[in-house]
Amino acid sequence: MDVGLIYVIVAELLYASEIIFIKKFFPTTNVFFLSAIGSIIGSLFYLPVFFIVKEKLSINNWAVILIYAFTSWFLAQIFYVTGVQKSTNAFNVSLAVLMLPLGTLILSMVFLKENISFKSVIGGLLMISGFFLVAFK
Repeated sequence: MDVGLIYVIVAELLYASEIIFIKKFFPTTNVFFLSAIGSIIGSLFYLPVFFIVKEKLSINNWAVILIYAFTSWFLAQIFYVTGVQKSTNAFNVSLAVLMLPLGTLILSMVFLKENISFKSVIGGLLMISGFFLVAFK
């Protein structure tokens, strides 16, 4: 088995715990506060990296990192926490996360010029169909 897939599965299980924590303990907490405090405390675990890894980045790299942090961390977290709080069913939230592979497929076509295979299209359609089948009564 691909070791990378094992890491991803463990990460997804850990990400799933976020839904449980938000729904159970913070259903009405301000989204910006909850996202900010979670991100700040989580970021503290990365602090040793600055003293261990000596990485030199260009100005262009810093600009890309800034865009990456704003979109993939800040905006995504705000939308995610809001969605978890406003959703009536935690399982449906976890199913909506299945949009990640489909979104990645579309964005990789546009930005990375990757080709889409017939199997990828069929898989994406099955994922969307399954989501609608389970999420909507």
